[in-house]
Amino acid sequence: MNPLLTKSFKAGAAINPSRFIKAGAADWAAIQATDAAAAILGVSAENLAVAIDQSADVIMEGIAYVMAGGACTRGAYVEPDANGKAVDANIAAGALKYVGGVALESGVAGDLIPVKVQPTVIGADGVAEATVTVTTGQLLALNAVPKELVAAPGAGKLLVLEGAQRLWLDFNSAAYDGIAAGEDLAIKYENAAGPIAAQVEATGFLDGGADEHRVVYPLADAAKEFLANKALVLHMLVGEIATGDSPLKVRVRYRSVDLEFA
Repeated sequence: MNPLLTKSFKAGAAINPSRFIKAGAADWAAIQATDAAAAILGVSAENLAVAIDQSADVIMEGIAYVMAGGACTRGAYVEPDANGKAVDANIAAGALKYVGGVALESGVAGDLIPVKVQPTVIGADGVAEATVTVTTGQLLALNAVPKELVAAPGAGKLLVLEGAQRLWLDFNSAAYDGIAAGEDLAIKYENAAGPIAAQVEATGFLDGGADEHRVVYPLADAAKEFLANKALVLHMLVGEIATGDSPLKVRVRYRSVDLEFA
């Protein structure tokens, strides 16, 4: 199962299928990405070319097929080339780098490769950011099914959480109800049974009747052994909350660290 978060934009220029997409010159306008110097919105739909001023579906979350413009390596971040095609990201110190996601298969120019769509900005200091939307349905089932925030980094690497720069309850119309004691949000490694990296009190946050914001830092407990090549996920401790209809937007800051010293 590959649930996709797809939104419709107005094409600010012709858009080819399976290309990385960035914001255009107006609200809800989109154009093909041409480099890694601007934030990536997502990936254009497969097998559907779109003319200027027409409606363009953009896959903003999930697994999408992207045309490779050069070498792409499974498990590596990929960025857009001049034609919006995927190539291995060239991470260099001294500048921000906007990448579109993580390649799930290796490929060469002309291949359609599956990419975990995960628009991310990587800073010169090696800290990366990822922004993920947790839908109402996902939030109501978050104890049983944790939401992936950052994909596993690949063999020989581990993720180090720097903090959740922002958690934003984008209030819709009905507050979440039924939040019991200890029923809090946790950022964990791998799955519901993984070690907790950070924790957020849900009472007074998710049950609010207006927009709510939180800044979260890693737990300041004793040193622990983190799991190699494991994702960061958002999990609801103890049980599920009840009714509510507001999405939760999470922006995390993290590093991908090599296990071996150079």
